[in-house]
Amino acid sequence: MKKIIFLGLAVVAIAMGCNQAPKTASQAGVYTLDKQVITDGKTDMVKSTANGDVQYKVYTNDGYFYIGINKDSSAVFGTGTYKMEGNTITEKNVYNNGSLDTAWDAKLEITNNEKGYTQVIPELKAGGVSYKLTEDYTKVQTIGESALDGIWHQTKNLVVSGKDTADKTYNEYKVYSAGHFMWATKYMSDSATKKMTTIVGHGTFTLNNDALTEQLDLSSLKGAVGKYDIKVKFNGADEYTQETADSAAKTVGFKTYKRIIK
Repeated sequence: MKKIIFLGLAVVAIAMGCNQAPKTASQAGVYTLDKQVITDGKTDMVKSTANGDVQYKVYTNDGYFYIGINKDSSAVFGTGTYKMEGNTITEKNVYNNGSLDTAWDAKLEITNNEKGYTQVIPELKAGGVSYKLTEDYTKVQTIGESALDGIWHQTKNLVVSGKDTADKTYNEYKVYSAGHFMWATKYMSDSATKKMTTIVGHGTFTLNNDALTEQLDLSSLKGAVGKYDIKVKFNGADEYTQETADSAAKTVGFKTYKRIIK
């Protein structure tokens, strides 16, 4: 009788396994760059934390988001979707500071290790020259999940001062993932010279019902680092509005974001 029971359980287990949808490969996590090397086979261009360069990268289950602040204070960022097949990740650009929303794919060869991972793009073309890009990342500690986890795009930014309301909407992207957040934007800072400026930020956050606390620990925007208390209202699962008060300026800001990547 016991043999029949065990056999029955085994058959059920096999059937359950067959009916389960296969899991999609994921590189989900939060990482910090240790070293980046770009070479044309003759000259190496090196970027590293040891030299004062900082870069974070987040992979959700479906998207990626990275920001970087170089030792010369210039900033870079990029976000999009990705697909993982074996040890290869194909990233599809949504927006970045260089080519903006131009559609392109990047194929990365990934080697995971105890510390984090190494990614290699064997061939990058620029100005008729081929380059190889190698980046080493360390995985950083993450904390739980939240309803905000995912990649978002700002759709509206209203600033209220007394009875006046000003529309200050700009092209901002933001990611929340396992207790970390990052934001990035590129905007015209000087209309006369048509100068474009990129600003980025990284920090940690907690969400308790409608109370969001962001601790910004890194930013290319001077004076921005610090703690921010924000009130959040969800307009469904894929849209939310955050409310912040500026006591010095006597204004209240309302930013609305729409989820673009889970």
